[in-house]
Amino acid sequence: MKLNRIIAISSLALVMTGTSCSDDFLDRKPYGKVTSEDLGFGEDILYSANVFKAYGHMREYSVAAMPFVAITSIASDDADKGSTPTDGPDQAQIDNFRFNADNGIISSWYKGNYEGITACNLALNTLDSIQVGDESVELLKAEARFLRGVYYFNLVRSFGGLSIVDRQLEQTEQTPPRSDIDATYAFIQKDFEYAMGILPPKSVQPISSMGRATRDAAKAFLAKTYLYQKNWQQAYNLTKEIIESGEYNLKTPYDKIFTEDGENSSESVFEVQCEHNIYYGREIGSQYAQVQGIRGSLDYGWGFNTPSKALYEAYEAGDPRKAATIMERGATLEDGVKIPSGAPNAYYNKKVYPWLVEQTKPNRNFNSYWYFGAWINIRLMRYADVVLMNAEAANEIGGEEMIDEALEKLEMVRNRARGGNPDILPKVTTRNQAELRDKIRFERRIELAMEHERYFDIVRWGIAGDVLGAKWIPGKHELFPIPQEQIDLSNHILAQNPGY
Repeated sequence: MKLNRIIAISSLALVMTGTSCSDDFLDRKPYGKVTSEDLGFGEDILYSANVFKAYGHMREYSVAAMPFVAITSIASDDADKGSTPTDGPDQAQIDNFRFNADNGIISSWYKGNYEGITACNLALNTLDSIQVGDESVELLKAEARFLRGVYYFNLVRSFGGLSIVDRQLEQTEQTPPRSDIDATYAFIQKDFEYAMGILPPKSVQPISSMGRATRDAAKAFLAKTYLYQKNWQQAYNLTKEIIESGEYNLKTPYDKIFTEDGENSSESVFEVQCEHNIYYGREIGSQYAQVQGIRGSLDYGWGFNTPSKALYEAYEAGDPRKAATIMERGATLEDGVKIPSGAPNAYYNKKVYPWLVEQTKPNRNFNSYWYFGAWINIRLMRYADVVLMNAEAANEIGGEEMIDEALEKLEMVRNRARGGNPDILPKVTTRNQAELRDKIRFERRIELAMEHERYFDIVRWGIAGDVLGAKWIPGKHELFPIPQEQIDLSNHILAQNPGY
């Protein structure tokens, strides 16, 4: 069923001439009405394919693979560069905070997300040009705006205020200057608000559409934008609506969430759909797992973004999430595969491990080094994240009732983590707001370990300097540099971030 969904999306996307990359991240093409005659397909194919191309871009290397894991994870205290000491100098710069505006990983992340925005704007332009006002067109518009919001959210967390582009630009138009961060968040929030007013709830979404954006996915991302702005009440309200919808639960065992059988589970709010098979090869997969896979004689990947010793030692005694997150050098895994004792790194990310039963499926009988594990979906929003956002927001609002709410939500996550063992992970009972804040922050670290939240969490909490030490410079490293090549292409309309 998963394969059928992705094939349908990919087949539609392949009919498009698309939004091919150009030297300018805005990928300027002549602005104008795109018609079905341009491609020789009917309008239903035309306006669907543009939106599905915007979905498909979420699997691209620049958005889903090395730049993604480097910016969102290697930069944190919970992950190291990994691989071999001399491999990946750009990744090493990020790990050690010695990067500047010429770092290739940062440039790829910036450009890749703007290319996604371009794909969304092309889709919206096409939809606006079609003289059909039915529900299917409105739904596709909502999906395009949701995806644009995700791409912009990736960028605003990384770079601050952005050049806001909400349409295709004329060939002669200049790059818009950067808006401030508040205006950027306001723009993103409008996209998510629009989307959540039109997108369907997960429960009524047909199986053939599984993986496409839903009402609660838009709400969850909107809630996170409010969390980053410390608008606690709005974040609380939105996450409470998701929780009370009854659409999601934490019944999936933690060690099953990240297997192929755990994809699109009752905990899945939004994840990028991936597949790899002998018929379609790597075209509908991603390198997300490959760049993090076990390196060495086992040859499961490139070995980057490895769990740090600090993360390994952070878990409470007996927490089953540790074994579900971290693989150790020399260990034999549950499927009988042994990590070589000579592997270059002490630890690897188990949440992207391609289990033997997944590797040996009949449609994966091929030389699999390239895009190894390409079938692994990318979990961008889990229900546990929503629950912990609700707990954090409730605690920050404060007051007896909100403390009750925060404790309840925190216990929901810890209860699932126990796996039925009452002797581990004791219930948190403190009603002191500061102490509870630390407990919730710790729980986010452990529950979402290696899931691309930690670095941005410690920055928004204002503790990155304390956590990362002297290598992290306050007033500078809250943001990554705008790539110099993009400043040059804009004729220096784009301003650089402080300190670079």
